[in-house]
Amino acid sequence: MAAGIWFKGDLRLTDNPAVTAALGERADELPVHALYLAAAGQWQRHDWAPIKVDLLWRHLECFRQNAAERGVLLHIVVIDTWKEAPRAVLQFCQQYDIDALHFNREYPVDEQRRDRAVAAWLAEHDISCQGYHGLLLVPPVLEPSTENAYYQKFTPFNRAWREHLTLSGIPAPEAMPKLDCRSQLPDMPECPHERRDSSAWQVGEDAAQQQLQTFIDEQVACYHEDRDNPALDNTSRLSPYWELGILSPVTAARKLQQLSPDFPHGLNKGADTWLTELAWREFYQHLMHHIPRLSYKKAFKQHTDDFPWRDSDEDFERWCEGRTGYPIVDAGMRQLAAEGWMHNRLRMIVANFLVKDLRLDWRRGEQFFMQHLIDGSFPANNGGWQWSASTGTDAVPYFRVFNPTRQSEKIDPDGSYIRKWVSELKDCPTKCIHAPESWLRTQPDNDYPAPMVDHSEAREKFLAAFKQL
Repeated sequence: MAAGIWFKGDLRLTDNPAVTAALGERADELPVHALYLAAAGQWQRHDWAPIKVDLLWRHLECFRQNAAERGVLLHIVVIDTWKEAPRAVLQFCQQYDIDALHFNREYPVDEQRRDRAVAAWLAEHDISCQGYHGLLLVPPVLEPSTENAYYQKFTPFNRAWREHLTLSGIPAPEAMPKLDCRSQLPDMPECPHERRDSSAWQVGEDAAQQQLQTFIDEQVACYHEDRDNPALDNTSRLSPYWELGILSPVTAARKLQQLSPDFPHGLNKGADTWLTELAWREFYQHLMHHIPRLSYKKAFKQHTDDFPWRDSDEDFERWCEGRTGYPIVDAGMRQLAAEGWMHNRLRMIVANFLVKDLRLDWRRGEQFFMQHLIDGSFPANNGGWQWSASTGTDAVPYFRVFNPTRQSEKIDPDGSYIRKWVSELKDCPTKCIHAPESWLRTQPDNDYPAPMVDHSEAREKFLAAFKQL
């Protein structure tokens, strides 16, 4: 009998507790068999973007080769939905005489149910099933000293999260054994889902770790200064690798630890700001674990589910296509369409515009993002949209409504980001780029649209509707 690994959103060998445990139980010089379930129907239900599927599949092709060099044989099994997972996992364990299966937990409701169902099926056949919190730096066990069972605000969560890191420390890297079994590598199935070219993003653990190292060496010190300017693009661009588990947050924390002997304290401002971004990611994962209704398109603030959202397919389509007449909003949406990615500050601006200027349901925007983002993360995407809509925990106050023109002037002062993505404005003078109506009147052949709403009027209508709640 033997140990096995069930990979999910943790497609790496480095800093993976399920891998470490299974390899530690390996008998003699035999390979460890591992499973990945490609659930095409589930991906569709969860609105996975074709570009995200393509990145996943390209990484799987690379990862199974790298894993085989370390004695891990990865079997990719195509199923439809998680309902088929218990039978598929059991058959895998029986085929390869596995009596102990190791995996890392995931936190949305469907995934938690799947894991419980798999564990129950395996238990009926005397196969042990051991789960780990390998997707997080801090497992979802933080409890405030109040009547609440979990932190509902980010600032106290961040303090407790850092204190946990101080007390627990960052584990040392595990030495990976070498047992080359590439000659036994199982066949790679055809991808069961629509794909869109993701070749602008590298795949493989080595490439992701090198990108992380380059960011730490060259950019993190100034991260706090430049992160909100989309034209400079000084973010790490590691989000797709967090989402698929190609990188572990433990690996990132270890890199930051090298910058300060008092980690997680004592970091320079740029590194500390970036660590806070990792904490935000984990905050939303913790909320998914504790609050099942977030997985059912429900607001954290339950009374806001009664907000009277407008229903306009035409307005929603103009937002999706980047034809709102607000250049910074349109630039962000066009970047999303072209790259399957958008700068985080732009995500906040376009989301705020959809829900507060157009008063369209945040759930429509949340779904559209998931259907197009290469880094679409359900917990982070849901948390970000609810933050913008003022319906979530720790959300921006409802009376704070982003002025898209003022935001544009602040984050893209010379208009270079706008000119890159809104071709109609490539010749627009800087003094007009953020509100180009007057310039457009001198350009009769330019078809860039006028603003679809008056921001001041839209703001007042949103505030009046929200106050009624």
